[in-house]
Amino acid sequence: MRELRIVYCQPCGHMRRALQLGEELLSKYGYELNKDFRLALEPRDGGVFDVYADGQLIFSRGKEGRFPEAKELMKAFEETGRRLA
Repeated sequence: MRELRIVYCQPCGHMRRALQLGEELLSKYGYELNKDFRLALEPRDGGVFDVYADGQLIFSRGKEGRFPEAKELMKAFEETGRRLA
């Protein structure tokens, strides 16, 4: 099963951004991968906004200094899937 996990800072107000990205990713992969796809949203604190694909960090706001775009997450998710295949 493929998994995307978005860890976001709830006190910082990042929940809306996490939900928007989650919706875009579900629209792309929810049907395509059907029952073999899971999206997890994990509220945290400390300013975090990290995205993991199958347990591997694919984006970190702390490292990049910005929020991710859905297209770059999709590309990283697909690349992670090819490495696992």
